[in-house]
Formats: sequence, C-alpha cells, structure tokens
Amino acid sequence: MPVYRLECPDCGHTFSGMVLSGTREPEEWVCSACGGNRARPLRDMPPVPHPLESAQGGGCPCCGAPVHDPNKA
Repeated sequence: MPVYRLECPDCGHTFSGMVLSGTREPEEWVCSACGGNRARPLRDMPPVPHPLESAQGGGCPCCGAPVHDPNKA
C-alpha cells in the first residue's frame, strides 16, 4: 500500500495519500485542505510503504485484517 506525498497547486498544502494494494493510482487527487482537484504527487519524493504494512509484514491490520465470520467455527 504505497503512501504518496502530495501537493496542491491551488493552496500550496502538502499532505499524504495512499493507494490500496491491487488498485491503481487515482487520475485525480483531492486536496485535504481546500478541496481542489489538482493535487499531484511530489515527483522528487517516491511513494513509501504504509508504516503498519511494513511493521506487520502481512498488511495493514486496520485495512487488511480478515473479517470474522460468526457462522464458521
């Protein structure tokens, strides 16, 4: 799950955004400060792995944890 560092050209805000594993990077990023739709990844800062994904070795526990099925023993 790569985490990108993004910047909005409309307001100058920099923020992080992640892309879920198995999906592609969005065509449009929305700024978390002004809501503009022209935010772009900073090209001089490549994406980094999600911190919990690296530490856990099996994916992010909040996003990738298996769902408990009460009907299965």
